[in-house]
Amino acid sequence: MRETEAATSDFHMHSTASDGGYSPRQLLEKCHAVGLTQIALTDHDTIDGVYEATVVGQELGIRVLPGIEFSCVYKGKSVHMLGLGVDPTHSEFLSMLKKQREMRERRMTKMLSKLAAVSVRVSADEVLAEADGGSIGRPHVAKVLVRHGVVETVAEAFDQYLAEGKPCYVEKEKEMTIQEAIDWTHRVGGLSIVAHPGYYGLDHVLIDWITEYHMDGIEVYHRDHNSEDRERYEALCTEAEQKTGHTIYRTGGSDFHHETYGRKQEPLGVTRLQNKYADQVLQAVK
Repeated sequence: MRETEAATSDFHMHSTASDGGYSPRQLLEKCHAVGLTQIALTDHDTIDGVYEATVVGQELGIRVLPGIEFSCVYKGKSVHMLGLGVDPTHSEFLSMLKKQREMRERRMTKMLSKLAAVSVRVSADEVLAEADGGSIGRPHVAKVLVRHGVVETVAEAFDQYLAEGKPCYVEKEKEMTIQEAIDWTHRVGGLSIVAHPGYYGLDHVLIDWITEYHMDGIEVYHRDHNSEDRERYEALCTEAEQKTGHTIYRTGGSDFHHETYGRKQEPLGVTRLQNKYADQVLQAVK
């Protein structure tokens, strides 16, 4: 959703707690500068940035909804699921996320061994420094490769070394399923939303996820969704409401990491969520 008078919300963004370019404080300051009043911090597989974001949000008059973006797999395809309004203090939830973080660290170690086998030497300390305390992922390894001059861009690092099928790719030990992501989100009081469904080519199963897995909604408004995509996902939400008899939540946001990130680069504040949809989510997780 492009900026309108009644659109001061953004329920999808990232900080340095995962792979964003700004600390939670810096991100909230940028939100304040462009007039956002309600945001969800949805770092990948971590809620480590939520506390700082919430404190800064209180200083700046921005409501911060605790969120997360789970990395999942569905029939061999990578899918991301948003959890909006999750409890960042839930002990079992924190324990599960800690185990996932440990799996990522083991994966990184194997990846660095594979890079060394093709005469590309990168230290774990460099990758950890790049992650800066956030959730470690392939983008952090890629950025170190750029800094070393091994490749010119992050995209090239993936194309040559890190993407699936490339020489230094390492499979995850265990992939979270769609059902697991939905169940965890509900267990900690949140709404489960499929993120940027336009990426996947799985529109034909979204209503099944709602009726069978109890997914709560669809990210209709995303910067990489064109008007046809938005109309299609609005129609899917309406169809699901007719089938289930209850509200299906339409959400959206910029998926902001930094100004040069993404298929379509744009500054924070361009893609927004209408407040009427944001308020429905906030009321549901109240």
